[in-house]
Amino acid sequence: MKTDTWQCAGWSCELHPGPLARQLSGRQVVLFRDANGTAHALNARCPHRGADLSQGSVVDGCIQCPFHGWQFDGGGRCVKVPSQPDGVKIPRLACTASFPLHERDGTLWIWIGADAAAADAPGAALPPPDRSGRRLFFPAHLVAAPFLDTLENFFDMAHVPYIHRSFGSHQDPLVTRRRLTLDPDGHGIRAEDDPASPWQVEPRLPGGVLGLLARLFLGLRKPIAQHTAFDVVAGAQVYLEYPNGTFDLFRTHLTPADDRHTWLFIQSLRTRAAHALGDWIQRRAIGTLLEEGKREQALILAADRAGGAAAQVSVESDRVGLAVRHLYERWAGGAATPSNRDLALGE
Repeated sequence: MKTDTWQCAGWSCELHPGPLARQLSGRQVVLFRDANGTAHALNARCPHRGADLSQGSVVDGCIQCPFHGWQFDGGGRCVKVPSQPDGVKIPRLACTASFPLHERDGTLWIWIGADAAAADAPGAALPPPDRSGRRLFFPAHLVAAPFLDTLENFFDMAHVPYIHRSFGSHQDPLVTRRRLTLDPDGHGIRAEDDPASPWQVEPRLPGGVLGLLARLFLGLRKPIAQHTAFDVVAGAQVYLEYPNGTFDLFRTHLTPADDRHTWLFIQSLRTRAAHALGDWIQRRAIGTLLEEGKREQALILAADRAGGAAAQVSVESDRVGLAVRHLYERWAGGAATPSNRDLALGE
């Protein structure tokens, strides 16, 4: 897991008066706001007897340990030990690690690795500078799969008709070949249907109750333009544009919780059906898709001991996911980024 980078830790709206617990890149973290409203992130283990600070409370802008009441400021320094008078010196080692936390456009970005002082500003903002619309932040969702597997799966269109029945039951299982373009900085990929593909697939509207509601009450129509994109820091994005000029934009930030689990932080921006009913339907739709996705890991069998390593065979519809995976692996490992020619060849 790459930790010397900005990673999404959650949404600004999640920081209520109390603390927020979150496991990020194998670290137990507590997030909270101080008396001035500034967000902070600390190692959640109290240096006194190891209690979980995230189970405590916020008192006078400090996080208070639930075990003995020790209080820690936003920098992780203990500022109060209730069992001794205020004038008694607090041990120098009575502190817990703090992590740089940057709040931007409703998103909390955390840096867990080293050399944070030299880091640029985190993650590209949503929306692009020339777009505006109605924004939604969906509840954080923990996936029982490793980070790279989750990332690759996000771009896997072939599984949609079989796993996401609420959305994909009316979708053609055929997947059009996609044209891949590497961003100028080498940190991202854009994928869209290739007009030169030997086979083309006409987009279809989702079926089911939610699809019917979207067509009847929200004016959902077949998109006239769509693409998916990925940036190694900002995350994955799906963009859909409709005949009347409205659009839907979904961005997903993926952050490893540990070696076997991944956080999905999904936000959307839209000009289509930009009202409360549209919010309700979109929340229901995303919630249903995530619930259906839980079935995926239960379908995967471990490799047979007698069979050796679990080899995987890939086809054309896997090319986008594999390209994104390889791009991230190269970036995380400090290797040279691929060229557009590499992407065209699926390397």
